[in-house]
Amino acid sequence: MILAEQTGLYRDRGLKVEFTNWTDTPSLLEAVATGKVDAGAGMIMQFMRPLEQGFDLKLVAGTHGGCMRMVGSRRAGITKDISSVRGKTIGIADATGFAYNTFALLLKSNGIDPLQDVVWQVYPAPLLEAALMRGDIQAYADSDPLMYLAQRRSGGDLVEILSNLSAPWQGRVCCVVAASNTVLRRDRSAVLAMIDAMIEAAEICVADPMEIAKAFVQYGAIKAPVEDIAAVLRMQTHHMHPVGHDLAAEVAFYAAQLKTIGVMSADLDPQAFAQNIVDDVTKGEPMHV
Repeated sequence: MILAEQTGLYRDRGLKVEFTNWTDTPSLLEAVATGKVDAGAGMIMQFMRPLEQGFDLKLVAGTHGGCMRMVGSRRAGITKDISSVRGKTIGIADATGFAYNTFALLLKSNGIDPLQDVVWQVYPAPLLEAALMRGDIQAYADSDPLMYLAQRRSGGDLVEILSNLSAPWQGRVCCVVAASNTVLRRDRSAVLAMIDAMIEAAEICVADPMEIAKAFVQYGAIKAPVEDIAAVLRMQTHHMHPVGHDLAAEVAFYAAQLKTIGVMSADLDPQAFAQNIVDDVTKGEPMHV
């Protein structure tokens, strides 16, 4: 989003964009739903449950895949073999957040029962690494670039167990853009122009991740060498930015998956849920799937 501003992609489309930071996902979604802001971006696995609960907004685009990892300590017996996590304690920052939602499902997909075979332990995000170093947990999950940087600091002790591009999720999107119904009613063309600018910026990231990395280190809260940020970006899939029916298919997939671990209601219809919360702004009217 920042690169689209820096390179004039919003301006080229007649848009004037102002950025606002939000400290947590519920506050961001409330701001979008109430029209305090026109749009916001975040992790789809953090959005799903609140959206089921009725936030009045629409998802309008995906931006990329691959910004979460689960790592574990070799000293604690963790290896790249996913089965090595069996019987271990995994640290997460939020019992209902993106890390749990993502990796509980990926463990399940790889033959590990997330409710029986592992223990989940909640710590404040800044304390996860320290908890692992003390041996209170043997693995933990969070987002990049934090996880990549922790692996670099570990001197080879931390091994990646899973990422949100691990099989069978290699082709899935992880981050999405939500727009308020207020702006969608008032100026759908502006939302489409915003998405178009963001997608073009994502393609710049594919071609030249170093340019994106320079923007990140200038404005991002996480301080890291630009080369490390560029390395993380190369691991992500910035050519993936579904809209319309493609985005609805992603939403329906995740909703169906989250039902299997009790995160979303057992009686939820994933297709109807996707129809309700995805708007294809490439068309003149709300989409139907």
